[in-house]
Amino acid sequence: MQYRKLGQTGLTVSALGFGCMRLPKLKDDPRVVDRDASVALFLRAYELGVNFFDTAYLYDGGDSERALGEFLKHVPREKVIIQDKNPVGHQWWQIPGNEAPASLWRRCLEEMLERLGTDYIDVCLFHDTQMVTFRILVKAQNGLLQEALKAKEEGLIKHIGFSSHDTPYNIIRMIEMSDGAIESIVIQYNLLDRRNEPVIDYCLKNGIGVAIMGPIGGGRLIHPSEIYQKALGVKSTPELALRFVLSNPGVSTAMSGMNSLEQLEQNAAVASDTKQLSQQELELIDRLQRENERLLNLYCTGCSYCMPCPNGVNIPGNFAAMITLRVHGLRELAIQQYRALGEAIAEACVGCGECIGKCPQQIDIPNRLKEVAETFAALRK
Repeated sequence: MQYRKLGQTGLTVSALGFGCMRLPKLKDDPRVVDRDASVALFLRAYELGVNFFDTAYLYDGGDSERALGEFLKHVPREKVIIQDKNPVGHQWWQIPGNEAPASLWRRCLEEMLERLGTDYIDVCLFHDTQMVTFRILVKAQNGLLQEALKAKEEGLIKHIGFSSHDTPYNIIRMIEMSDGAIESIVIQYNLLDRRNEPVIDYCLKNGIGVAIMGPIGGGRLIHPSEIYQKALGVKSTPELALRFVLSNPGVSTAMSGMNSLEQLEQNAAVASDTKQLSQQELELIDRLQRENERLLNLYCTGCSYCMPCPNGVNIPGNFAAMITLRVHGLRELAIQQYRALGEAIAEACVGCGECIGKCPQQIDIPNRLKEVAETFAALRK
């Protein structure tokens, strides 16, 4: 296993991090985490050199943290780095009652520690932080950041950070606004989504740790990509995706949500291989993606100005499936996306022309839908 510095925290983390959002579930109740299976996976990951485990208060109603707590009973606590996320300030989590946010943050932290069965959390994050919640809750006087700093002084947490899906500009601004308190962040980055590269560059220059979520594109890159595999001569798209993320010198760890031994073994093998993508391979990926951007403009940006369709066609959904096929080369995923449209597939288009003129890109929608219908009809044969 390769290891890297998590910014200037002093922590050394495994290149592969274990994302604990999609743990194995019980067969007779798929809503409940199978703790025995999860602990077995954690222990095998530990054997393979994984020392970084990422969870959250909100994952599986707390069962993710509880499963990690069971795992911690079997390993030296100081050998494992636990990253956990406090939900107060999460954009989708409604604050219950009239309790002050800082007080609630502290109460959630104590519950997180109890579920984990540990005295401290190595890296505690503000979960899914946006600029608006950062200003109103995190940076407020007597707000969440001050409460987190108090907890750090008490030794309940060792390092402070945040996860975010905000714009690259806002992510950098939130780090700057923290006056040095933010030591590590979690952001999305993968072959299909490179928008956060400026954030990664900024963090590398400023000693901020970077943990990547979604290195396999939220599962999309588990499917074979004919385009990338043919161009780069690789057999496995997930392997290429993980190697791509880890080839960025600003990435501290790539977190993968693994719920099977096979996934774990494969990812650990990639993260243990010191051979990174060559400059020539990275340049080839850049060329492919510039071509992809050109093709994207031929189909759709997903603005939905063309909707609703009087005949029930999901126009953006059909074009999204076509983009998955033609732009990213993910044939199996594209077929799944097209089937999922049900009766809203391109074959339902009657060429009425009501969508013509609505598209900001001036796409010839009826003819493009005809192309989509013919393409997926041929794939079904």
